[in-house]
Amino acid sequence: MDLAYPPGVPASRPGPLARFLPPVERGSVDQFLQGYPYPDGWLLDPFGVSPMLAIEAGRARGAIVAVSNPVTRFILELRLDPLDASDLRAALAQLASAAKDDGRLEPFLLDLYRSTCEACGSEVVVDYFVWDRETDVPVLKAYGCGSCQHSGEDPTTAADKERAAETAGRGLARALAAERATPGDDPDREHVEAALEVYPSRALYALITVLQKMDQIEFSGRQRQAAQALLLSTFDAVNGLWGHPETRARPKQLVASPRFRETNVWRALERAVEEWRFEPPGVEARPWPSPEPLRPGVLAIFPGPIRELDDTLPDQTPRILTALPRPNQAFWTLSALWTSWLWGRDAADPIRIVLRRRRYDWTWHAAALRGAFGALVRRQGEGATVAAFVPEAEHGFLAAALAGMDAAGYRLRGHAVRLADGQAFLTWESSRHRAKDETPMAKVVAEAAERALRDLGEPAGYGYLHASASLELARRQTLAELWAADDAPPLTRLTDEMERMLVSGGRLERLEPRLELESGQYWLAEAGDAASPLSDRVESLVLGLLRSEPGITFQAMDVGVCNALRGLQTPDRRLLTACLESYGVEDEDGRWDLREEDRAARREADMMEIRELLQQLGVRLGFEVRAGEEIAWEDSPRPGFHFRVQDRASLAVVLGGPLAQPHVVVLPGGRASLIAERARRDPRLRNWLAGGGQIVKFRHIRRLAADASVGPHNFSDRLGIDPPEREDPQLPLL
Repeated sequence: MDLAYPPGVPASRPGPLARFLPPVERGSVDQFLQGYPYPDGWLLDPFGVSPMLAIEAGRARGAIVAVSNPVTRFILELRLDPLDASDLRAALAQLASAAKDDGRLEPFLLDLYRSTCEACGSEVVVDYFVWDRETDVPVLKAYGCGSCQHSGEDPTTAADKERAAETAGRGLARALAAERATPGDDPDREHVEAALEVYPSRALYALITVLQKMDQIEFSGRQRQAAQALLLSTFDAVNGLWGHPETRARPKQLVASPRFRETNVWRALERAVEEWRFEPPGVEARPWPSPEPLRPGVLAIFPGPIRELDDTLPDQTPRILTALPRPNQAFWTLSALWTSWLWGRDAADPIRIVLRRRRYDWTWHAAALRGAFGALVRRQGEGATVAAFVPEAEHGFLAAALAGMDAAGYRLRGHAVRLADGQAFLTWESSRHRAKDETPMAKVVAEAAERALRDLGEPAGYGYLHASASLELARRQTLAELWAADDAPPLTRLTDEMERMLVSGGRLERLEPRLELESGQYWLAEAGDAASPLSDRVESLVLGLLRSEPGITFQAMDVGVCNALRGLQTPDRRLLTACLESYGVEDEDGRWDLREEDRAARREADMMEIRELLQQLGVRLGFEVRAGEEIAWEDSPRPGFHFRVQDRASLAVVLGGPLAQPHVVVLPGGRASLIAERARRDPRLRNWLAGGGQIVKFRHIRRLAADASVGPHNFSDRLGIDPPEREDPQLPLL
């Protein structure tokens, strides 16, 4: 079943550890529960990786969430019962005033980042240094000078590098950091020490200093919890996973970036105050197990893995709504480290095993999901439902989820996938009965990929084709059988079949043969009965909604488009935004209205005017003019012109096959950015433009018609020239 993706609203500001937590958007759970006939009753989230999802599930139905990671659980608890700003500021003040040597902790930490101003030579405190991992020295420093007001990034000096080298020699701090996580004779000690390599030595020295002071301070009320929150954010802010410029927005491997930021620890503590300020969500937190019944507005938290939660669940069949975890060696390893630093070694015991595993592949992840859901399927019974968001989705993650769930005993019931945005939503039902499917895997994969492209109506990448094949195999419940085969894991078999299909040159055509299989775009070798391009359908939907619902919000537009275009055809937000900006104007409240020039009567008049101008101009230049669906200029032996005047960016006609040349599409100027997005998405359009096709704006035709210097000798050249004030300098044909 093709589902409507339930879009939410992206967070207005990132919360703590946002780059590691699954990006489930605010309102997505409510959108799903309103639009899908999900059985009544309380919900179960067996993974607890998304605080937002757990809170919304609890608010809507009442929910139980299993959270085995103490770091994620801490964030969830403080989202449910937010800290007061006064507690956060008081905790920071107590840390600042803690005694250190002959002074206070704050100036001691700031002094670690002391440098001089490049402009006036005054002493400054650096906000962050930029390190080159290969040379192992800081190469840039960012600061603001209070004396001369100079600010920005400047090259580091020899003195800066010497100070950095001094902290590198403080091996005691590194040893103390390791000791807080594991004793010296522990087999995991080497893994802890390896994880610490992601921290600059100066940062570790500063962090251990703060942690030692934390142990000595008598905090009152919730201030200790507030101090722990500030430190948790700082642990993340000062490691070497922050590239410069940031290239890994969501790092997965615990390896410092080639150029990484070394952030001032005290400045990170100061910034963390705002990061932990939340509005109360109106959901009651409760420990689980609990004798009280679940009801809407209650979230019961179980501090352990799903395998331990299973025996505590009520007898009734649980309705599962969750976000599937994605393998993240960086976050899981750091969580074990941070847990031991903040709450002690014992607190980290439930997740300590993650220290030993350095790599996670999709086959491992599929097996992990199979194990986690294997117990749940027995408790749920036949026909029970599972719904799951798959944030950070890509084709490998999607295939792993489908394979793991199939092997655990679930049959895929519905899907909505927008891979370009890294989002998917899947539903299953538990099923012990499997119909035997004898169709060869190669045939299933090839037919699924071809059908997906015909339904899409435009070229797509490898990931889209892989996803279509994975979904079809899951729908047929054949992934579990592949799992049982001895020759190769199911995901390896699927990848092999994909490669054979794409290399063979059969039903699909690779439009960019110079690129690798996983990088190129693919289209049908015979596209006769393909649907109209998805881009055209999105454009029509956006225009229709702008005309029918004045003042529409972006989210309402997103919901409307997702309801109309489901399953694998769910469009990405970049295309949606390009269409919206092409036709709409946004007010200060974030509401969109149709632009005046795109109202139907106004645009129809514009098109009639342009057609008349083209006919008059053709006659003036000595061509024989024929006006039909297209306006043709002919005068053998001179090359003729064929003009297609339209108000939309739909280019299906010019992309459908060979056309008379030169062929010119004439569009309103407001379509320029939408055409640019279409060209980015579709190699056929880029090839058409490179092969002589032209796109010009209405305004340019008006200029040419009014310019007496335009004649038969220079029209072809002048047609492709748009004056310097054109909106997009990267699109000279527009």
